[in-house]
Amino acid sequence: LSRLPVYVTPADAAADAVLDEAWEVMTRGRRTAEAALTVKGRQVVVPRAAGEAARFSFADLCEKPLGARDFLAIADRFSTIFIDHVPVLGEGMRNEAKRFILLIDTLYDHNVRLVVSAAAPPPQLYTARRGNEVFEFERTASRLIEMQSHEWLEDWAGRQRGKVVPVEARQAQA
Repeated sequence: LSRLPVYVTPADAAADAVLDEAWEVMTRGRRTAEAALTVKGRQVVVPRAAGEAARFSFADLCEKPLGARDFLAIADRFSTIFIDHVPVLGEGMRNEAKRFILLIDTLYDHNVRLVVSAAAPPPQLYTARRGNEVFEFERTASRLIEMQSHEWLEDWAGRQRGKVVPVEARQAQA
C-alpha cells in the first residue's frame, strides 16, 4: 500500500478507480462481505470487509449517529480503513465534521492505515469559519497529511506490533 496513493482528490470516478485498485491490493482478492460489530448491544454495519481491511463511505461513518465507542470498535477490529467520498464540510455540517474529527483522531491514535477519496486536500476540507471545530479541524488536517506520508506508511507495521489488545480489553471497551 505504501506504493499507492492513499489520499485521492477530487472524489470522482478516477478516485473511485484508484481506491478500487488499492482495495484489491490490500485484500489480495479475498472475499469481500458486509460485516457487523456489536457495540453496547447495537450493530455497527461495515459495508465491505475482508481480513483486516474495511471500506466505508463518508456517509456510513459520519452521517449516522456513531460515536467514540463505535469508532474504537472499528479501529480495534481493522488495521486498514478505506473511506470513500469525503465532502467539503461547511457551516451546515457541524455534526458530520465533529464525527469526522473524532474518527480521524481515533484512527490516528490506534495506528490504523487510512485510504481516502476526498473532495479537497486536508486543509481545505473544512470551510466553516467559526466554532471550536475550526481549531479542532486544523489538527485533523495535520493528521490526515501525516497519515498519507511515506514515513507513516513505512512505520505502520512496527506500530501495529504494539497494538495487540487482549480480547478482554476489547470486550470491556464495547
